[in-house]
Amino acid sequence: MRKQIIIGGLAGFSLTVLALTTGLLKPTIKLVALSSLGIIPVSIIASENIHRKANQKVLSLEKTLGDARVSLKQLENVQDDNSRLSIGIAELKTELSRVQNSLSTVKTENCNLKESLQLAQAQLAVSSSQQAKLSEQVIEYEESYSNELESEVQQKVQEYITQDREALKSKYRALLEEGEVIYAEAMSISEKYKAWAGEVAKRHVERKNYILGLTGEFNKRIGEAQEAWEVERSHLLTQIEALNEKVARLQQQLAGDLTEPELLSCRFAIPGQIANELAKIIWKGFTIPLAAKGAQQRSNGLIEIGYAYSRSQAPSELVAILNRNSDSLASLLGVHKITSVREHDLTPSIIVGLRREPEVKEGTVKRLLTPIDKLATQVLRGMAQKPTLRVMGSTGAGKGICVKYLLSIMSEYMECYIRLHDPQHGSSEDHWDIPKVSKSGTETKKALSKISQQLRDREVTKINQPITVDILDEIDTQLEKSDKEQFLDLISRIRHLGMKLILIGQNPKVNRAGFQWSDMGQMIAFYQKESALDAIKNYPALKLKEDILTKQYYQLSEVYELKNKDLDTHKQYYFGLCVIPGKTPVWYELPVADSIAINEEMAVIGEIFEVTDSNQKFVEGQNSAKVVSSVVVEGRQVAKKAKAETVTQQEMATISAPLPVISHVGGSAKSCHTAKTICKKHPGVELSQGKYGRYYCPGCKKKLRKDELAVEV
Repeated sequence: MRKQIIIGGLAGFSLTVLALTTGLLKPTIKLVALSSLGIIPVSIIASENIHRKANQKVLSLEKTLGDARVSLKQLENVQDDNSRLSIGIAELKTELSRVQNSLSTVKTENCNLKESLQLAQAQLAVSSSQQAKLSEQVIEYEESYSNELESEVQQKVQEYITQDREALKSKYRALLEEGEVIYAEAMSISEKYKAWAGEVAKRHVERKNYILGLTGEFNKRIGEAQEAWEVERSHLLTQIEALNEKVARLQQQLAGDLTEPELLSCRFAIPGQIANELAKIIWKGFTIPLAAKGAQQRSNGLIEIGYAYSRSQAPSELVAILNRNSDSLASLLGVHKITSVREHDLTPSIIVGLRREPEVKEGTVKRLLTPIDKLATQVLRGMAQKPTLRVMGSTGAGKGICVKYLLSIMSEYMECYIRLHDPQHGSSEDHWDIPKVSKSGTETKKALSKISQQLRDREVTKINQPITVDILDEIDTQLEKSDKEQFLDLISRIRHLGMKLILIGQNPKVNRAGFQWSDMGQMIAFYQKESALDAIKNYPALKLKEDILTKQYYQLSEVYELKNKDLDTHKQYYFGLCVIPGKTPVWYELPVADSIAINEEMAVIGEIFEVTDSNQKFVEGQNSAKVVSSVVVEGRQVAKKAKAETVTQQEMATISAPLPVISHVGGSAKSCHTAKTICKKHPGVELSQGKYGRYYCPGCKKKLRKDELAVEV
């Protein structure tokens, strides 16, 4: 309907528009047509509203119809449920009636059973009474029958015993007589049998011995023959095996194969030794012969080894075997890692790359090392508490360079008198280039005596100036084991006496003076190169840090080995471990030997044991020596035999003392004054000196303390 209205409206609208445009109609008709144009949209709008309302009513009716259908369906379901319930109720009623019938039947049967039970109980009571009567009768019968039977049996037994006793006695006597006869015959037969058995046994023993003798001789000859045959057979087998090996080797050689590993002639070169050892391990483990052709160590620490192989050996298979077992080979070889195994591009050979230690980065090395100038400052401070410094290392480890650097610092910043004692003066290992007090072993031993005397004199006089620094090179060769305890006592007593020692020598493992690692606790120690590893493993104070220090040592060792590879000796770099008691051990790098300069003309470096005139200015800068009132001065003139430039420590103390009484510094057997230690109580009594420097006074009859002594000059 809606479509028809719209179509009609559109048709009328079209005709009206056509008429208006063509001008065929009259004005009145045009007016009507124009009005019809307004009616058409209105009709369309009205039609739309009517249609929309109709649709809404249709939708509401459809919704109502749907709800009604749902309700109808629910009603049908309820009706079905009711019908099923009715059927179930009917069935239940039928079942109930059947159960009631069964119950009545059971009641009837129960009544019958009760009656039967009562009847059975009555019969049981009658049977019980009858059984009791029968039991009584049986008991009475048994008692009467047993008595009669027992009496009859006893009577018959008595009669039998009486009749047969005599017969039994006669039979027993006859049996005894017969047994005695039989026993006598048996004994005679036994004696005869024993005699015969002895003869037979004797003959058997003789035959046995004869047969054993023959058998032993026969076995002996057979054994000798068999041994000879076995020896001959083993010789033949050995010869056959040797011939087979020769044939196999000849066949391999003809085929161009290797018969056994070929090693490098490398002497002490570590890469070559590693190449040879790896070839042996591969031969032993895999029976693969390799020919070591060369080995080199690159600047980054990588070692590359070239091996030739047999013609029959597939190179790819060989490379695969070595790569697969690289970890076990590295472990057997004692290196860190086999990094690569590859075929050479141009020659029929393989290249094995390995590292002895993990690769160490430059930053790691810098982090491990303490700047030497900073360390030197710490050492100079530490020498106030530990005045003895020990520098240890093997020949060529840089001990002299270490001491020269410390001297360059001391001579510039410390007010001290330095004395160098070198028993190997003039040797090929002499690189000191500074003045020396002692130039032989004899002079060094005399200097040790003077140092001991200086210690004793300073203990008495309490004068600790000037500070002296004695450098004792090759100390291990100058001390005997018997002097060890006395020398250690000296080290422990110089702390507050203005005396310092620098000891140069081997580590305690190889020296002859008997020093132990435990003695290092009294000294500041510098361990050069390999000596550092010995200290790490043996010095008790480093035991807790052994693992980390060992790892650091190997890292530094590899770096410096590569660093010094192509350098001259005087331009090489040296590293070491410094241990200051009570502080953390530190690694250091020494400056190059050519860069260390010491002014040998400085007054602090002496040429003789006594302080010289050229050192006068230095001495005047020291604190004035203390005056001891108990010391008597007998003379103040310098002995004529002393050199003109020599002024003893006593004279320097006298110069600074306002009184004619001075303290004796001591320190030299060649002192210009003759000093004598005396007892304050008995100055005229000659004192004797013990092994450890203690004085004994016969007048006091005891060993004297320091405050009981005086020095007479």
